[in-house]
Amino acid sequence: MAVFSYRSRAYWSETDAAGIVHFSNFFRYCERAEEEFFKSILGGFPGILSKYGVIVPRVRASCSYSFPIFPHDDFRVDIVDVVLGRKSISYRFEIYNESKGNVKSAECEVTVAIVNPSIMKSIEIPEALRTLLKTLGARDKELIGDS
Repeated sequence: MAVFSYRSRAYWSETDAAGIVHFSNFFRYCERAEEEFFKSILGGFPGILSKYGVIVPRVRASCSYSFPIFPHDDFRVDIVDVVLGRKSISYRFEIYNESKGNVKSAECEVTVAIVNPSIMKSIEIPEALRTLLKTLGARDKELIGDS
């Protein structure tokens, strides 16, 4: 079951010469889903900064692609897992092409660091943010070898 779902439509400007959504846009779709998730609970990324004093830059991203998304296809991005490290949050996304029978188009993973913007260094996830995310389905990562 998804922690959060985001729906949208693919546009011609997002395609490559083959007429399918360019692979890089899948990362944008994941980031939009993450932003909408935070918008629903904190008013978006600015809410994370104003309430917890942190920013969340991406430090790792990967996708495995299995089915294309074409211009004007409706798609859904599910955040299916949120893992809380000591100083990071990792998301697992599944992207579905709803216009082509709800077929899975990609599985992506993105890790963000929790950063104090005044010193630009990673810090531990504020306990209040950790608690909030856990009430919404996030889980703690094993602390052995955690970053």
